[in-house]
Amino acid sequence: MIVNHLDLDIAVAEGVISRDQAIRLRDLSVRDLAGDDSSIDFSQDMRDEPFRLLRGFRDVFIAIGVVILAGGLSTIALTLAGSRGILRGYFVHIDDGSGWYILITFILCIFGIAQAELITRKMRLPLSSFVVSIAFAAWSAGLFASISPFVAFVVPVDPVQASQVAESIVGWAALAGAILGTLFFYWRYRLPFALFLLAGSLVGLSLLITENIMGNQRFVEYDRMLFGLWGLVIFVVAMWFDVKDRIRVTRFSECAFWLHLIAAPMMVHAFLFGDPLGAPKLGFVFGVMAALSVIALLIDRRALLVSGLSYFAVAISQLVSSSSFMDDQNFAFTAVILGGVMLALGLGWTPVRRAVLGALPFNSLKSLLPPTAA
Repeated sequence: MIVNHLDLDIAVAEGVISRDQAIRLRDLSVRDLAGDDSSIDFSQDMRDEPFRLLRGFRDVFIAIGVVILAGGLSTIALTLAGSRGILRGYFVHIDDGSGWYILITFILCIFGIAQAELITRKMRLPLSSFVVSIAFAAWSAGLFASISPFVAFVVPVDPVQASQVAESIVGWAALAGAILGTLFFYWRYRLPFALFLLAGSLVGLSLLITENIMGNQRFVEYDRMLFGLWGLVIFVVAMWFDVKDRIRVTRFSECAFWLHLIAAPMMVHAFLFGDPLGAPKLGFVFGVMAALSVIALLIDRRALLVSGLSYFAVAISQLVSSSSFMDDQNFAFTAVILGGVMLALGLGWTPVRRAVLGALPFNSLKSLLPPTAA
């Protein structure tokens, strides 16, 4: 059996062998012990944050095909469901034809599993697997939404209220289906991106249930707290994955990457956006940016900053618009501030991180963080 460079890349990413072992195996296979490994991408350089988006243009081509096919199938399913009216009668009088919703979405879920077996499990195409996982989560949500009218009962005392209750039940069922679908996808295929979908579905379901219980008026008062708590929980889970893989060579590192990507904007939202009509103070915005930058440097996660950029952009834009600058300059000054911060951190990430770690007094905490690159 011939082991090629891609096989070695996968073996390192899965934690089967170390990077050094992969280099030695490569050297033995080409009989070039003096050659460098700069052209070989086993996993990632210590200075880089692992992020596998695609494995070549074949991956892009297949991903486009999956998007078009999934979009067409989903449109057909939604058209059939809409023509029959899934909320007709508010679950009290269910049409005999409503059973077709379950059959259609069940077939789509089976088709999604078949796609995943080929694209994710066998071909191991990252970008196409992202698309397949999103489609499977959506179809799982549709399956549970189509089952919910058969297991729930709504008394139409007030037509408007009954309609709202019915819509809430269908929404809860859809998000529960997405949660179970992404759980299955991660259990079966170990796709790190599935954790991103899982976290998003959990947050969505909790917010929807909380809003229905508290009412829209009170929910608006506490949504910042809920976003902040969820962001903190997801961040802790991401750090658990990071601690299990300090060297960033296994899929645990990518799991942490996607969780950090969704945790950061929720935490930033909790700090920066209280009154939607009021702009936060300049010092507070840059204080939050500085704190998040220090955390990102300590744990070596650029994704933590990238995912919070949109929130920082809005906050800085509000600050610029409230100053004496012209309105048509808002975008330019916002871009200059954010771009300057990102470029400075990007170019000087390693030396700055080394300095931040050096200033950290707790050696026990340092032992849990990724080492600095040479």
